Amino acid sequence: MSEVSISFTIQGDSEGFVALECPFCESEFKVNAGEFQSDDEPVTDLFCPYCGLTTDKDQFFTKELVEQVEAIATNYIYEQLNKSFGKMAKKINSRSKSVIKMSYKPLKKMNVQELKNKDTVEEIFVCSCCEKQEKVLFLSGVSKVYCTYCGVDLP
Repeated sequence: MSEVSISFTIQGDSEGFVALECPFCESEFKVNAGEFQSDDEPVTDLFCPYCGLTTDKDQFFTKELVEQVEAIATNYIYEQLNKSFGKMAKKINSRSKSVIKMSYKPLKKMNVQELKNKDTVEEIFVCSCCEKQEKVLFLSGVSKVYCTYCGVDLP
């Protein structure tokens, strides 16, 4: 079997931030898309800015993003199956003396919406240690914020 690569684009909010979700506390936050996808400084693990727990960056994708990616992959599979069964039905049915006839109903693609992040009311923090940015909901005196990239406490 051959390997298939499907690419897609996630449009950030008006300031270039994309939403992530902590797999532990399920809180949402945003990171700067350019810093998150930097080839110069690849990101492998992230810290939750709310609970401070860390894990692989792939665990921080939002539920909505995972659903959209699954729909994109499903649509690709449906396309491939429709092509294969279409060719098979045509080949079997073109044989005039064949006892076997084949019909199939093509699979319908799932609706895929544009992957776009909305503007929200989070506050932008810049880490004094690694100088990377993140957007989090912050209530002065109530919230403690950790850097998403290096885990230090942010002022």
